[in-house]
Amino acid sequence: MDVEKTPSDIKDQPIDMDDPHAAVAAQEGVYSDPPKGYRILGMTIPAYRSPIVQCLIISCVHLLVVGMFNVLSALGGGGQVDPTTSNNANTILYSLFCVFSLTAGSVVNFLGPKITLAAGGIGYSLLSASYWSYNDNGNQGFVYFGGAMCGIAAAFLWTAEGSLIMSLPMEKDKGKYISLFYGLSFFGTVIGAIIPTVENWGVTTAGSANNATYIALFILMVLGSVVACCISNPSRVIRNDGTRVFIPRNTTFVQELKNVVLAIKREPWIILFFPYSFAGLWYIPYQSNDFNGYFFNLRTRAFGSLWFDFGQFVMAVIMGMLLDLKAIGGRRRRAFVCWGVLFVLLNAVFIGGVFPARISHRGVTPPGGLIDLTDTSRAGGYITLFVFYGCVDGAWQTFAWWIAGTLSNDPLVLSIYSSFYKVFGAMGAAIVFSLDVHGVSYQGMFGSYWGLLAGSMLFVLVLIYKRVQDTSMVVTEAVPHEKVVEEAPDAVEAK
Repeated sequence: MDVEKTPSDIKDQPIDMDDPHAAVAAQEGVYSDPPKGYRILGMTIPAYRSPIVQCLIISCVHLLVVGMFNVLSALGGGGQVDPTTSNNANTILYSLFCVFSLTAGSVVNFLGPKITLAAGGIGYSLLSASYWSYNDNGNQGFVYFGGAMCGIAAAFLWTAEGSLIMSLPMEKDKGKYISLFYGLSFFGTVIGAIIPTVENWGVTTAGSANNATYIALFILMVLGSVVACCISNPSRVIRNDGTRVFIPRNTTFVQELKNVVLAIKREPWIILFFPYSFAGLWYIPYQSNDFNGYFFNLRTRAFGSLWFDFGQFVMAVIMGMLLDLKAIGGRRRRAFVCWGVLFVLLNAVFIGGVFPARISHRGVTPPGGLIDLTDTSRAGGYITLFVFYGCVDGAWQTFAWWIAGTLSNDPLVLSIYSSFYKVFGAMGAAIVFSLDVHGVSYQGMFGSYWGLLAGSMLFVLVLIYKRVQDTSMVVTEAVPHEKVVEEAPDAVEAK
């Protein structure tokens, strides 16, 4: 008779994942020895198939693909003087992002993370290539095609990354892994932002980014697809406590929709997460086009976006550290404390943002003309505000994934939650880019941005109160090919 192993019963023989019976057993919770690291110069280097190394590889993919996309977006108007073409492309991008995110879970489960992430890099690179072409021939159609391909690729890439980053670590390390993921990607964005800053340093007018900027970003995005090929099959990854990552079985589109319904039925409070998700990408057109693109000349736009990305990096790391800081207390208390930190931060920053919003008007040059970074009397304050906008975003995204990760440890459920976050976020982005195209006043864009963020946080506060506990979740199989979530007994007692 087979006896299921426990952490204390781990033997010296690891499970052979080439054996299908052993693979299934591993998915159902059988324990195995974690991979041993390598001793080099007195230091222990984690094993290739350890969760931390896989997290680093995934972060590098995100750094090279989404990070470079963020560099492009932060320039305002895709680096162009007139943001109309960029706004239309982004409306297409986020509309398709929203639609395809609904099917992303089944595609990711069928293709696996390696193929999904590699294809994502190719899709993103087409957008950079389209702006490169637009600089030479003004071909709007190619830019719209690039936006469409980027939107489809983004749906699959974000779903794959989200489910992996939230499921690879042990529960106590989720904040660390999420902050590592976002911290590295935002740091990469900082490094990437040096490219347009250097390439366009001599442009003191409104100006468009030069071809070298787009070529460099294109190459880096393609490199992200190459790095994605180094990702290991998650079924071979063993956590430090000897547990393996559960790998969802291949599902059909119909089954995926059933899983979405099932996930909501089992966790109806997740609906409170939807407004927060909807507001998550609302910032892009206001910050990039209506603030950065409006007040600054080209080189200052590039310079400011570099520091914006630095703000994202710093706050992503700080928020992740706070979310795992045991000195604050249990997971539930940490959720409340970090919610308070984020709420105070965003409202303080937006109070500062009221003053430039009041003097900005579409089609009217800012008072005193475009700001150059040498104009210290104005540039310092405006760039500082832009940096704090980045801080809000870095903290926002890290907190979002951590909250979703507290609701389950099952990658199938987490892939659905990740899809929820991106579906509603992309829906909001598509709407707000359309508003920007139709000329909504800068004050209206700013007010909607502030109101959505502050209001959606109140819904998350209720979600934390109702559902975030200090306990883990366990996975049980209710029907074939469907995973549902049930609370551990101690979670019930905690209520």
